[in-house]
Amino acid sequence: MKNKAIIIILSVLLIGVGVVGYFWLSRGIDTFDQESEVYAGDVAPDFSVQLLTGETFTLSEHRGTVVVLDFWATWCGPCVAKMPTMQALSERFAGDVIFVGMNVGEAPQRVREFIAERGFTYPVGLDENGDIHRNLYPSPGVPYMVIINGDGMITATFLGGGEGLEEIYANAILEALG
Repeated sequence: MKNKAIIIILSVLLIGVGVVGYFWLSRGIDTFDQESEVYAGDVAPDFSVQLLTGETFTLSEHRGTVVVLDFWATWCGPCVAKMPTMQALSERFAGDVIFVGMNVGEAPQRVREFIAERGFTYPVGLDENGDIHRNLYPSPGVPYMVIINGDGMITATFLGGGEGLEEIYANAILEALG
């Protein structure tokens, strides 16, 4: 009887893994290899994205200014926990740095409601299909921050989040400001 239960549990787990794998592959989501990631010293790939305000943000139009991209999603606990830090940094560096929270893969209405409920004021880009994150700024996950200097070069990247990182991010931004 015990063996039968173990076999059933293992079968269910294997089927579950297969279904999840099929879901990821059918959506075009694949694992990222090291060579596909962007690194400090790389030229930042140009892109345009619609902001929640309806305006379009094009990275190359902001040459001469430091830009911080923060890829995130509403379902991502570490992303949500990091957002107050992003808000504080956007206020601290207002006028000198452009912050864009790049929501990955969610419907605009969901993102709009989420931002309104929490009162964040920095610009939010809608990478609704995840194309910018997947193809131009790939990472193994979110949150994922990319800091770009005024010359269009990536100066730092940060995967993940946590408490007490505001000064680490601020120092990386100061370095990008030169």
